[in-house]
Amino acid sequence: MDRSGRQRRNHDYWEQAQSLAPLDHASRAEVLAAAAKPAEAYAEFELSMRDVAARYGNPSPQLELTRRRYIDFCWTQRDYGQVVTLAAANLRCKEARIGNLHPSLLARLSDLSAACFHLGRHHEGENYARQMLAIALMQPNPWKHCGDHALSHIATFAAARGDHVQAVHLLEQALQWNKRDPFADRQVREKYALKLAQSLEALGRFQEAGEVLVRHQPPKEVFAQRDLVAVFRYFWRMFNLSFRYRAPEDKAFDANIKYMAAALPRVGLRSDNRTLYFLHEMMKARLLKFRGQKTEAKQAYQVIVWDFHDVHALPEGMFSWALSDLAELWHSPDCLPEEEINLSQAIACLEEAGLARGPDYARLLNRLGLWHSGLRDHGCAIACYRQALAALTEGAEPRLEATLQWNLGTNEAAQHGFAQLEADRLAWRALSPGQPAPPELAPFVRLQGIFQAVYRRYLLALGPRHADTVRTLDFIQKSLS
Repeated sequence: MDRSGRQRRNHDYWEQAQSLAPLDHASRAEVLAAAAKPAEAYAEFELSMRDVAARYGNPSPQLELTRRRYIDFCWTQRDYGQVVTLAAANLRCKEARIGNLHPSLLARLSDLSAACFHLGRHHEGENYARQMLAIALMQPNPWKHCGDHALSHIATFAAARGDHVQAVHLLEQALQWNKRDPFADRQVREKYALKLAQSLEALGRFQEAGEVLVRHQPPKEVFAQRDLVAVFRYFWRMFNLSFRYRAPEDKAFDANIKYMAAALPRVGLRSDNRTLYFLHEMMKARLLKFRGQKTEAKQAYQVIVWDFHDVHALPEGMFSWALSDLAELWHSPDCLPEEEINLSQAIACLEEAGLARGPDYARLLNRLGLWHSGLRDHGCAIACYRQALAALTEGAEPRLEATLQWNLGTNEAAQHGFAQLEADRLAWRALSPGQPAPPELAPFVRLQGIFQAVYRRYLLALGPRHADTVRTLDFIQKSLS
């Protein structure tokens, strides 16, 4: 009787949830967002939420659906703070109705985890990701309930704090689960492979990283149905990684270039395919540079500069890649002016694209500072190092930060940065019994409670010595260590 009552209530809930009549404001907001009017779209979404709350109450299924549409809009605007606010509200409403271990919570937790990562709130974001994993493990088939997504989220946080060993372990498991799901998206698997290759590369395991990318590369058969820009970026990553472990004369480079040439559109350079031709020409130019053919490489890069500088402009500051490589070809102990010209142009290219931040921008400034140091122009060099340091998010690139601090002569600051990273790592350890939790570890304490509930269910259902109970306890201990 109780089961039939639950089924009837669930049916009534979904019947009510599908009534979208009062969400006209949200529809207008989405139209405004598509018309590139974000300010008006924000106002319409707020009006929609007030209207739905007044009609159906707060909490209500209709309000959750409205928040879901608002969250999708905020992702397009990169308004991560608002995503956290809205997703947390949806999570509270859902938990109050169905508890904290239901699979339908996974989408809310995924939004919270990803948004916290972009906001730099890594401790909180990783705990949301581990809650996703705990819920997935409670299901008979974790790979059907976002288990691989949860592992990918946790691996992202592990890689961000420099724990690439754990990231590799998690991403390998995510790839295995993704393969077991017959309806899994191949493009998601490629993203996992890219992240796994990055962590393997950080550990110096270049050949393994290359083999992972080769194993999961997009086949020719899907080129016609895929976004070729994403495909070319995948092969671009694989091609550049091959420089770390293949010999210059290896024929695999030429085979890779020919393989990608088959995917190039036959209509020539246009606004929608110029990125593909740029990456293809960059592959050929970098191969010449890698094989030591400097004269031919300089000519190849000059052709790229002539083709893509003014006539066929590139998005996202990609043109800076060619200028950076050309500056490297002019690098010499004599500090040739061509190196400085190309480095300055590459930096200006990123600034014009609104990308005057991050590690790529900081590395270009560091190289320009080293060029000025070679001419004993220490004032310009120090200015470049300071600008590069200001472009980095604190703690995101510890090795590059330490290099810049060393170049500035502030070694104590570099040591302080590494000490802070060690302190953050220790904060993740489980608290001793009876020790009060500081406010910043509140999400961690909440995660402990969820894991205890998971283990209690296994204990009552299977007993303490069952293999599944032992495996769950081992997973919990590792997750909280």
